[in-house]
Parts: sequence; structure tokens; C-alpha cells
Amino acid sequence: MRVLALCLLMTFAPAVAAQTMPAPRTDVAALRREAMSDRAVRVAIGDLSRSTEALLKDQRRDAAIILKASRAKAGDRVLDIGSGNAYLALLFSTLVGSEGHVDIHNTPSWVAQSRRMSETIQRKWIKRPNVGWMMTSWNEVKAPTGTYDVVILGRIFHEILLEGGDVERVRQHIFDMVKPGGYVMVEDHNIDPAVPIQRQVFLHRVSHEYTAKQFMAAGFDMTELILFESALDDQRFNVTWPGVRGRTAHYIAVFQKPLDGRVAH
Repeated sequence: MRVLALCLLMTFAPAVAAQTMPAPRTDVAALRREAMSDRAVRVAIGDLSRSTEALLKDQRRDAAIILKASRAKAGDRVLDIGSGNAYLALLFSTLVGSEGHVDIHNTPSWVAQSRRMSETIQRKWIKRPNVGWMMTSWNEVKAPTGTYDVVILGRIFHEILLEGGDVERVRQHIFDMVKPGGYVMVEDHNIDPAVPIQRQVFLHRVSHEYTAKQFMAAGFDMTELILFESALDDQRFNVTWPGVRGRTAHYIAVFQKPLDGRVAH
């Protein structure tokens, strides 16, 4: 019911209607070259301490493009919401360096399903002084105002919806946590926006249009949209199904908090 209510709410959100999304980029090969021309990105991707599991994820996740699109830089504070096994968090840990900081977030329900996501277990193998942990429900992901330069949601925005999170509350917490001029990067599996939102999240997807509306409604300006198209994904199936897993149409949406820190719409 909460997801349905949110869907109806966005239908009647005139404040967002005044905004337009940036023209999407689909030139993935050029984006990869641009990302790898950045020395900080190359260093993070080439970190020899990274696990084989992480290295195998790089190609299907286009990790270099994620790092470049996030706008994160040395010295930044980053929050990785729904980090899971810390794949992205460790990349960002290297990217921001010793003067920066990355917080890993996972929910108690996820930890109950997999101890590998718990702070206790992760501290045993993540020996990095610039990494911290935040273990809360989706609705309680929060920190003091202006804590983070960058917040990332790597293929988990649909999970917030699927697991009954209060999206309005979550997006407001994110807006508050990000510094004026800071960024939010959402990466997720795409789907036709005409598909009802309940069906979208059941398939572990959420359209880039829905994501854009939600974050712009919170007060963010959308600065970049990258679409990764896939001829192997007709978007009718759950992203975990054989034949679809690792081959989905997906996207990266980047949002910036206004420099004055106020909702501009």
C-alpha cells in the first residue's frame, strides 16, 4: 500500500513537473575511456588488494564509470547505502584516500540473512582506517546535516521500495546528510516507466524516470543520466533470473544538492 501511495503521490507532484532530466548518455565505450583517463579512478580499479570476486564484478557493473560519475574525489566523505559486501565501498575507500572516509550501511534484516554483511564480520577483513559502519533500517539512515560529500545507492533503490521503506523519509534524510553542492548517485536496473511501480520493484527494478522524480522532489537537481542498454534484457523478468542476471538494462542517475542547501522547487 505504501508503494501504491507513493506512486499516486508522484502523479500529482507539480513541483517536479517544472524540471527536466538531462539528455541521457548512451555512449558507454566513450564513458569508459573518459573514466579510465582519470588517474584516481585507475588507481582504485587497479588496487591489488581487491578480491577476485570484486574484480569479476567490474565489467558488468562498469565500476570505472560509477566512480567517475559519482564526482567523489580525494578527501571526500562518502556513504554507501545498502553496501552489501562492500564492493563499491572499498573502491571509494581507495578513491577518497587517507584524508577521506567511507561509511558502509546495511540493514539489520540483511545482516540477519547474511552475517557477511555485519560490522563484526566485515571488520575482520576490512582493515582500512578510513572505513566506518552504519547499521540501521532504511528509514533510519541518517547523519548530522551536511555530513557527506557523496551518497551512493548501488542497485538498491528498488530494495528500499520492495522492503517497505518510507521513500519520502529516506530521500529527505539523504538530502539533509549531503553537503550543499554535494552529490547523490543512484545506479539501478531499468524498466519501462509505464509498468506499475509495484511490478517494477517485484522484478527488482525501478525506472530511471521514477528515480528522477523522487530525488528531484526531495530538492536535488539532476545533473547526469547514463543509460546502459541491453539487447539481452526485455525487462519482463526478475533481474536474478538465469539469462538476465548480469545482462540487465541499467542506469546511473546523478543528482546535486543546490549550493544554498535549500529546496529550489
